[in-house]
Amino acid sequence: MQDFTSVEKLQDATVYGTDGDKIGSVGQVYLDDQTNQPTFVTVSTGLFGTKETFIPISKATPSQDGLQVPFDKAFVKDAPNIDTDGSLTPQDERRLYEYYSMDYQGTDTGGDTDAARGTTAGGGVAGQDSESVVARDEQLNVGTETRESGQVRLRKHSYTDTETVEVPVAKEEVVVEREAVDPNSPEALQDTGDEEVVVTAREEVPVVDKTATAEKVTVDKNRMQDTEQVAGTVQHEDVEVQGEDDTGRRR
Repeated sequence: MQDFTSVEKLQDATVYGTDGDKIGSVGQVYLDDQTNQPTFVTVSTGLFGTKETFIPISKATPSQDGLQVPFDKAFVKDAPNIDTDGSLTPQDERRLYEYYSMDYQGTDTGGDTDAARGTTAGGGVAGQDSESVVARDEQLNVGTETRESGQVRLRKHSYTDTETVEVPVAKEEVVVEREAVDPNSPEALQDTGDEEVVVTAREEVPVVDKTATAEKVTVDKNRMQDTEQVAGTVQHEDVEVQGEDDTGRRR
């Protein structure tokens, strides 16, 4: 069975409830200002261990696997919401004692007088002489902008031209032929008097006519989707913690 009378033994201990389920792990240990003995521990109970809830040490008993408290996880999570800023005021302690049905022996008339102080993993007082480093990460913010990529202009103009086409034509010519006949033939003896014969000659001449064709020209735009790769340089910063704490452990 483990000994939880010292801060080092309490650090990172696992806290179990009455139903045997794990409530969380000890985060900070708060010491009484007068006796310097552990009075409260904080337990990480929120999602991913983001919320710390106070539990009185007097209600806890050491067990083989960690720390046993006579409360279930839901009851511990509903404890008064107090900032884990390194110290507890008498007012804070009174609220916690009343929630866990314990008698409060301290006084809360001293205003801001601290009743208990918290310790971190190395045993030092939390919230004093702290230093911090801000790490920045850059990200690429990629978007699009519209700009002109070209123009198409439609312009109509008229002009005249001369076309030459060969057209085959036909014409008639008058041919006079003379032929001797027998003067005693009926044809020659026929007396018809004056006689006139008219022969009409014809010819083809080109005739020009015009027909027209029309064409409609339309300019439209089609929107096409494509993918282009862009690259940029971003800067990332990491914080490396080096050194040793009071217990000789590398941090």
